[in-house]
Amino acid sequence: MERLVLYASKTGNTRQVAHAIAEETGAELREVTGAPLPDLSSVKLLFVGDGNYSGRPSKPMQAALEGTPSLAGIKVALFGTYGANAGHLDWLASALTEREAEVLGRFACPGRDRFLLGLFRRRRPSSEDLEAARRFARAMAERIA
Repeated sequence: MERLVLYASKTGNTRQVAHAIAEETGAELREVTGAPLPDLSSVKLLFVGDGNYSGRPSKPMQAALEGTPSLAGIKVALFGTYGANAGHLDWLASALTEREAEVLGRFACPGRDRFLLGLFRRRRPSSEDLEAARRFARAMAERIA
C-alpha cells in the first residue's frame, strides 16, 4: 500500500473529507480507533486527519500516534475539520515530526458543529470544501510522484 488515509471522526465531518481524499488518490482508507496503527513500512504518502477537540485531535488518534514508533522516511499530509480553529493540526504535526515523519502540507475546513444542535455551520463540509480537499490530495500526491 503506497497511499493510506488514516482518520478519526466523532461527528462524521472529518470522515467526509477522508473519503474525498481516498477517492481522489486511490488510497486505502482506515479509521483510527485507538488501536496501534497498521504497519506503515510500505506507505509512501500518509494522510492523517481528525477533528479539533480543544486544540487537540481525538483521544483515539492521540493514543494511536503516541504508541507509534519511528515514521522515518514517511511523507505525511495533514487534514481535518474544526469548529473555531484548526489548532489540532499543530499537535498532529508535532507528534508526527517527533517520530521523524516529514509533514508535506495541511488542509482544514469548517465542520458542522454537532454539539450546538447542529445549528452552527450547517452543510459543512460543503461540496466546495470537499473539492478543495481533493485538490489538496492531488497536490500532495504530485509532490511524491
